[in-house]
Amino acid sequence: MSLSLASFTLNPFNPSSDTRQRILRLMALTTLSSLLLMADDFIQQLFTAANQAELELRFVVVVWLFSLALWLVAMPRLVTALLVLLGGMQLIQLSHISFFGEPLSGPDIASLFSDFAEVRETGWHSFADHWHVLLAVLLPYAALITLHRWVPSRMDLPRSRWALLIIILVLGAKPYRATYRDLSSFMPGPTRSGLHNSFNAFAFYAVRLAFRPADALPPAPFLPYVLKQQPSEARHVWLVVADSLRTDRLGVLGYERNTTPNLNRLAEQGQLLARPGIAAGVSTAVSLPNLLNLIREPGQAELLRSQPHNLFSLAREAGFRTHWLSAQESKLLSHLGSRHLDVSITREDHPLLFFKRHDHALVDLLARQEWAERNFVVLNLRTAHLPYEENYDQHPEPLPLWPTARQLPREQRQANAYDNAVGYLDDVLAEIIEQFEQLEGERYLLITGDHGQLLGEQGRWGHNDLLPEVAEVPILVLAREGDASSLKSLADERWVSHYEAGIWLAQRLGWQVSNPNQQVGEHFIQGKQLFGDNMIKRVVEAPEGLRYDEPVLLSRWLKDLPAASGPSIQ
Repeated sequence: MSLSLASFTLNPFNPSSDTRQRILRLMALTTLSSLLLMADDFIQQLFTAANQAELELRFVVVVWLFSLALWLVAMPRLVTALLVLLGGMQLIQLSHISFFGEPLSGPDIASLFSDFAEVRETGWHSFADHWHVLLAVLLPYAALITLHRWVPSRMDLPRSRWALLIIILVLGAKPYRATYRDLSSFMPGPTRSGLHNSFNAFAFYAVRLAFRPADALPPAPFLPYVLKQQPSEARHVWLVVADSLRTDRLGVLGYERNTTPNLNRLAEQGQLLARPGIAAGVSTAVSLPNLLNLIREPGQAELLRSQPHNLFSLAREAGFRTHWLSAQESKLLSHLGSRHLDVSITREDHPLLFFKRHDHALVDLLARQEWAERNFVVLNLRTAHLPYEENYDQHPEPLPLWPTARQLPREQRQANAYDNAVGYLDDVLAEIIEQFEQLEGERYLLITGDHGQLLGEQGRWGHNDLLPEVAEVPILVLAREGDASSLKSLADERWVSHYEAGIWLAQRLGWQVSNPNQQVGEHFIQGKQLFGDNMIKRVVEAPEGLRYDEPVLLSRWLKDLPAASGPSIQ
């Protein structure tokens, strides 16, 4: 034995047969453990379609390395404690998916503990509908714990306490990231592994929300919206949301540079309605949920969770097939109504295609869709998102390009790159519109941005500030084979808010939405956080233009509102 061990030490490239067997056993157990750690999602999928998890290569590699470290460290009690912890996280995660239809987020955990008695009562009374969660979690984790308690005493395996470093790195990476990144970086993705979402949610909760006073927001004193179904002959309703698209950089809306030659041509032919618009929020994670859930007034988190007038839900109820095609990650689907989707495709489903084709990948994917008799489609583009050059630099067709040489000042270089990206967006939109035109029957296409983008104004960059450059987005509309009056409500507006655009889309889907809280010419832009206390800004239409109030904390604004019906009371 000593000679064999010595020979392996001297020549690691020619290990003994015994060493090879030990390594093979280790690899086999590691692979089995990895499969068990990711099995709960797929067991749950046998019982409910709410779990949309898919395997992602990068996360699979992380899980495999973590499983390897658990075997190498050879500390059964520690490993058991870690597995119990992970199993508990997954029990909460999969229960949330089963009950709410969406993955768990950090604020959801805070709500769980703050309303634990209500959660416990609800869980007990609804156990018959969600019992499969226990099966999905207990089966793989019980098997893992049994393996780690039984195998080490009966099987010779390689051991190394250095494996503790891998365990610390895997478990500590997310909490460390939570010390300097905000909630938008930890939002769950419906198609991500439940364990991946749990790492994000519990890490953010532990670092940023646990053992801290919860944001005690005053109750929102708004009256409920009223839904009424109405006749609609529309067969296709499309919404295109381009990331970081600001109004004043589009030639079709008066920009001095011709950044939108294709859209300009449609507008000149009288086929395209173009209006300046007002975003619901300064980040994608805020504006998209408010747009797709038809929420006008801030502070109504219950509408994000219950989604009584979610556009995907309304479309389905009216007989439309619902589609989400996104050039971005699946985490953007959080609170958009993913449980109401018939088709959901993100860049994570086709990473190589998006790497090669950028936003044109969505054009390719659109061509592959099998359309139903009626379809509601939302396309989420990334074209004007930082870094701008990467979105268009491999585009084979000629585009209007302004110089982006490194020697140029940052303001000029970034502004030119942004305009180039908008030019690329115009080309993508032309191909989307071409496919839209090939459809038959009454159809509508609305194009907007989720928010704008600062390009160095007052030394500001990005899009998390409550400033006009971030708040103002375009609203562009095509209508085919419908009643000419269908565009009147938008054509009569000087500005169109996300909320108003959403109401118009709901009408095309066959729904009349009445909001007793609405006040003509008044709009709201929310800060970068979807939940909790947040900065908001009121915007009022005036003869001289949009008037922006000073930003105010949501909690203070809610506290100062009249108790009866909110902003409609003077």
